[in-house]
Amino acid sequence: MGRLTSINSEELIRYFSGECSSEEKERIDLWRKSSATNESFFEDFRKIWDAKYQSLLPEDVLKEDWSRIRKRIQFQSPVKRRIGIWNAISRVAAVFILLLTVSGALYTYWNVPGFGRWTAFQTGDYVDSLQLPDNSMVFLNNHSSLKYLKSFGAGRRAVSLDGEGYFDVTRDTDNPFMVNTPEGVDVKVLGTSFHLKSGKGIENLELNVTEGVVGLSYREFSDKVESGNSAVINGSELQVLPTTNTNFLSWKTRKLVFSQSSLKSIVDALKEYYTSVDKIDGSTQSDILITTTFNNQPISDVLDELEFHFDKKFTLKEGVLIISD
Repeated sequence: MGRLTSINSEELIRYFSGECSSEEKERIDLWRKSSATNESFFEDFRKIWDAKYQSLLPEDVLKEDWSRIRKRIQFQSPVKRRIGIWNAISRVAAVFILLLTVSGALYTYWNVPGFGRWTAFQTGDYVDSLQLPDNSMVFLNNHSSLKYLKSFGAGRRAVSLDGEGYFDVTRDTDNPFMVNTPEGVDVKVLGTSFHLKSGKGIENLELNVTEGVVGLSYREFSDKVESGNSAVINGSELQVLPTTNTNFLSWKTRKLVFSQSSLKSIVDALKEYYTSVDKIDGSTQSDILITTTFNNQPISDVLDELEFHFDKKFTLKEGVLIISD
């Protein structure tokens, strides 16, 4: 069994998946025809590819193909002769080495961003945005990531979101835009704008539609969510309700807006918006409702105003927001 020299595994994967360029295909065809060793390796690679991605072939066909491979590497022989034990072991080892090489390359190519079919965009500690090849805009909250195919837009607009993002999708009625999440939720649109929060368990998944209609599916549940509505997965059911959280995009707008809001709803929003607030300690019970706006203000200014409105003391200490009378 020959060794791969001037052609690498990723190039062969693109060849068999039909994703290589015409120049790559021509180079690989020339390489395989240049020697019997290269042709042998090419055919071995093809058999492993077919075994991995065409496993629905009839069983008798697979058995026949495997029998031919066994004969080729002399696991069985029509002629009575002895095969040296080390020779047999070396042939078995060669098969497994090729299998491991191809399997590893396939996994990397199909799943690991930056090394194969996928491109990944991660935000780290800051909010960021990117424009996709179809001109759709995606805004990502901090510590979020978006993964999409390098062939995005060529008949398929699909991305994977882990974290929180706002999508302004370019309309294309012939080519739906699809988003999937770690929880197994699928979002499908033609052209619309929506907010999606994922990656922290299905009970925390949140969809808010600001324009158009969004199709949402999870397991056996599916529904359409129109502009001004939100969707959550509550236990065993999908719920679509009018949007009540006016600050779901505060991380993008850098603004917190409250209209006749309770202390509890305000404190919950602060915990979501300010990374310096990890925990709330103290009672949030109050009959007072306030209307106010905080426009990218430091947490100290916000707490000063809340003390004035609610006649309580607010102290932030080591990530804990302490509320006292």
